[in-house]
Amino acid sequence: MSANLEGKIKIELGEVQKTLLLPLLGRARDYESRNSILKDKYAHDIVERLDYDFGDFLQRAPGQFMINCAVRAYHLDSALRETIARHPDTTVVNIGAGLDTAFQRVDNGRIYWYDLDLPDTIALRRKLIAEGERNRFIAKSVFDTTWFKDIELRGSKIFFIAAGVLVYLPEDQTRKVFEGMIREFPGSEIMFDIYSRKLMWLRNKTIASGRVKSELFVTHRWAVNSARKVARWNDRISIVDAFPYYSRIDLGKYWDAKDLAPLRLLNFFRMIKMVHLRLGYHENQF
Repeated sequence: MSANLEGKIKIELGEVQKTLLLPLLGRARDYESRNSILKDKYAHDIVERLDYDFGDFLQRAPGQFMINCAVRAYHLDSALRETIARHPDTTVVNIGAGLDTAFQRVDNGRIYWYDLDLPDTIALRRKLIAEGERNRFIAKSVFDTTWFKDIELRGSKIFFIAAGVLVYLPEDQTRKVFEGMIREFPGSEIMFDIYSRKLMWLRNKTIASGRVKSELFVTHRWAVNSARKVARWNDRISIVDAFPYYSRIDLGKYWDAKDLAPLRLLNFFRMIKMVHLRLGYHENQF
């Protein structure tokens, strides 16, 4: 999708970090579609600036992968806009931000935002996306919880998002981070996507077989069949919402029917969900 031309920015990232190109490309392709759900011109412009050949991936990958990334961003944007409407000075922390442009999509001129990712990813991000007074970057691993101290709570609410990130992380370490967030940010909320154990097995089997060969696909490490399992990690986690990935959207309005059959199958078997949790309360409201 981009040629090796002067002025293009090269990708120098670790194995897992390179997966950030998949959601970026999904949002860019959505912008180019006949009826974009995100209208994320920022993502489109970033792809145009990269020295990376997406051609082979685009030929091999099913269209559903592009749709998947746009749908996830849509759900997260919707939850953020609802929260920001109630708390206009919300502090948002984007865990594993990659080259996400959610701040640019939902900014109301008052929110505070932190993009957290590994140092090599943040170095690339700084070449492509401007950092500002209300939009700061943190170059640390999510497991290096000293990043807690980098968050300045200047608003009335803190909201964490993690888009396509937790599936690559070990469950035990992710649980420790959640428990630390409960202690450090009581009353905060987090929204993320989860895969069922069956879908993780199918995805990893497909990657191992080489049928979809691309460095943008990396083995997944964590999956759960129900948000209730995550809530059981700590009695101060409560479920605000949990719903199948492809629900709450009129898919036919945005995408061609030929790409939707496998998505509707995933939805029917509830194999991908969006999960919205509150951290720091004893009662489980779900």
